[in-house]
Amino acid sequence: MEIKLDKLKQAFENLKDALKRCNSDVLNTLIHETYRGYSLHGTIETKKDVLDSFAPGRVEITDYSVTDETYEILGDAGIITGRGTIVGSFGEYTFNHDVLFTDIFVFENEQWFYYKSQVTEISREG
Repeated sequence: MEIKLDKLKQAFENLKDALKRCNSDVLNTLIHETYRGYSLHGTIETKKDVLDSFAPGRVEITDYSVTDETYEILGDAGIITGRGTIVGSFGEYTFNHDVLFTDIFVFENEQWFYYKSQVTEISREG
């Protein structure tokens, strides 16, 4: 079980790094073919949508940090929850969001795949 948890944590780190770097090759490998996400804007996103949005040159991420992560494994499902901050730009649009998130990974063929996600924007404290 410990090895599976370590692999889940590594898959999550690889996902964050690939999003920051707009590495579509890694994203294509990590994201499950039936991925479905719910964005902070209330839109439904597919694997194709993520790959299109994070294609090289589309998004520039200047800060992507995560805190308060929890990791759970239930059979072949890995659930990661936490808080995050994402700052950057998409064309002329700049963004700076604090969020709560739930990411679900599925374990297939000895590998974790990004399977489902949900993000909710939260107010800044202070």
